[in-house]
Amino acid sequence: MPPGSLTNHRLIEVGSRASFADSFYIREMKDYRKMSRVELLAWIEKLKSSHSRRTRSHKEKSAAALREQDARLRAILETAVEGIITIDDHGRIESVNAAAEKIFGYRSREIIGKNVSVLMPMPHRAAHDGYLENYKQSGVARIIGIGREVSGRRKDGTIFPMDLSVSEVKLASRRLFTGFIRDITERKEAEKALLHHAALVESSDDAIIGKTLDGRVTSWNNGAELVFGYSRKEMIGNPISRLIPPGRKNEEADILKRIRRGESVDHFETVRRCKNGRLIDISVTISPIRDPDGNIIGASKVARDITERKRLEKEILEISEREQRRIGQDLHDGLCQHLAGIEMLSQVLARKLGPRNKAAAARATDIAKAVREGISQTRLLARGLSPVTLESEGLMSALAELAFNAEKMFGVYCVFDCPKVVKFENQAAATHLFRIAQEATSNAIKHGKATIITIRLHEEPAGVRLSVSDNGRGFPENFSGSTGMGLRIMQTRIGMVGGTLTFDRHPGGGVTVNFTAPKTR
Repeated sequence: MPPGSLTNHRLIEVGSRASFADSFYIREMKDYRKMSRVELLAWIEKLKSSHSRRTRSHKEKSAAALREQDARLRAILETAVEGIITIDDHGRIESVNAAAEKIFGYRSREIIGKNVSVLMPMPHRAAHDGYLENYKQSGVARIIGIGREVSGRRKDGTIFPMDLSVSEVKLASRRLFTGFIRDITERKEAEKALLHHAALVESSDDAIIGKTLDGRVTSWNNGAELVFGYSRKEMIGNPISRLIPPGRKNEEADILKRIRRGESVDHFETVRRCKNGRLIDISVTISPIRDPDGNIIGASKVARDITERKRLEKEILEISEREQRRIGQDLHDGLCQHLAGIEMLSQVLARKLGPRNKAAAARATDIAKAVREGISQTRLLARGLSPVTLESEGLMSALAELAFNAEKMFGVYCVFDCPKVVKFENQAAATHLFRIAQEATSNAIKHGKATIITIRLHEEPAGVRLSVSDNGRGFPENFSGSTGMGLRIMQTRIGMVGGTLTFDRHPGGGVTVNFTAPKTR
């Protein structure tokens, strides 16, 4: 080997005096046999310095990573929605995040180092340390590892419900327990309100029904069972159309269209079929059901059986009809005959006074003429109160006479339009339709100040349609169709014959009142 080079023995000697790290660097040398002792020692020092720098850089990077991880963990804890509290194995509080401070009303410095039982109401406060000690001895958990609802105590002394779950961390020399807390006061209040609402729904005598936008039942209360006879099990998931009798199937489709548009249906009177096949009169109010985002997902329906009310209304109307007929007959047979006698006496008086006092005879003739006009007016009133034409010649003739009398009495242009013969054998229903047309005509003249009125009657596959149109003032913008005694009577009458009542405003003023009624009830 060249002079000055290290022999294997000298390398072993150097290695024996060097530390383990020196030996490592020597082994990493590939051309150490060509180096002198001085060069080799310098190279070893250089390697050691480089290793020290790398080690220091690695330690600095590790420390920075730990600091970053710690900062990230603290940020997560401080921004967490849930309250997070850490305690040691003696129950002393070691850390509290911002959410826990907000939940309990304490600042962290006020409770760190204190026993966690300060956040508990009695009797849990007194028993907590016993629970913890028993868990450490036996391993039987009351809360640790188990989520459950418990009560918490705020700084101001108020007790509140909360969800609590506890996790355990075992370190080399001790245990830590971390509690995750969520204040559920609002949820409990909502649950309480929901239970109260459910109790009200179940105790109601009215049928309260929930349904989807395609008409399938989603909820059915006890009132619905009483009204319609179907059990909850029989109706949930089935179409509501089961309750709708033939001839009214289009009602449900029209109602669901309005619900999809976000509209409500108030006090709609119709007919529905019970489980035993019996038809009942009901009044329904239907409102949209919306999800938390405001989307319409169904409808809530409140239905009330008004069969008994309708029966009483029918009796009252029948009594009223009989009384009107009696008054009409009294006017026709009594007052008209009495006025006719006065007219005859006036004419006789005029003839007697003629030769002696022409002026007095003229006045007597004027009196006879006025009485004759009074007789004519009284007969028109009598016909309005007792429509004998309706009973003898049918609905068409009665409506034609109504138009004639309105034109003659009030000086308006009133016509009856019926292109084809309409036979309506149901006498009671025909009377109600005549009265409705009579009321609508009177309203157009008195309230609408109309000068042109058209009464139309035509036949449809399911029944008849009667309408009264005018060129008057029409209804106000906020008109709902449920105000005014006359309109309520019209709605009652049309409901008694199983029909419908609608109103159409004209763009240029005026209104059309439409009535539809089946030929049989």
